[in-house]
Amino acid sequence: MLYESLSQPAIFLYMVLAGVLAGFLFDLKDLACIKLKKNKFFSHFFAFFATFFTLFLCFFFNLKFNYGQFRFFSIASFALAFATERFFVKNFLANPISKCYNKLKKNYGRKRAKEKV
Repeated sequence: MLYESLSQPAIFLYMVLAGVLAGFLFDLKDLACIKLKKNKFFSHFFAFFATFFTLFLCFFFNLKFNYGQFRFFSIASFALAFATERFFVKNFLANPISKCYNKLKKNYGRKRAKEKV
């Protein structure tokens, strides 16, 4: 009984890691959908596999580190880490990077237009 109590912080951290990895998987899915210009077939295809692998990560980490025992804190830590990663990457990384990219692309286009004239 004592071993299970002592391993709970490690289980929590592993499930947080799994949630962050699942969030990055969904970020890769979003990048692939953007690259393929919002093709509906590929969008559904990548969404299916991202969801499948997210569930696989959750079950694998739970089986590997928690010996298959589902506890509330393990599921909650996975879900909170996943939601937090998606929120922070979307709002604090992806939007500023896309704004900088669009400005650079716009300035590069202006520079090329001036060179042609």
